[in-house]
Amino acid sequence: MLVQLAQVRDMNNMHASLKPEFALRYPRLSTGVWYEVAPIFPGVTIRRVDMFGRRVARIKTARDFETVQAAHFEFRKPTVDELAPAQS
Repeated sequence: MLVQLAQVRDMNNMHASLKPEFALRYPRLSTGVWYEVAPIFPGVTIRRVDMFGRRVARIKTARDFETVQAAHFEFRKPTVDELAPAQS
């Protein structure tokens, strides 16, 4: 289930996946992988704009955080399996 960008603005626990047509702009990210969207400020995942007026998001990677243009990603709520704690 994909969520429209307008619905994502103030939602926590969101995931983002890089659209294939923007893969060359983000060499450290992979298409088809759902990354956790990290808050820019407490409770705000996508609201800040860059100096050109484009909405940006903060993506949590395995190594650190990446600030990206929100229009280059698809957003969704995580699935139940992804929210469940890992069992050994």
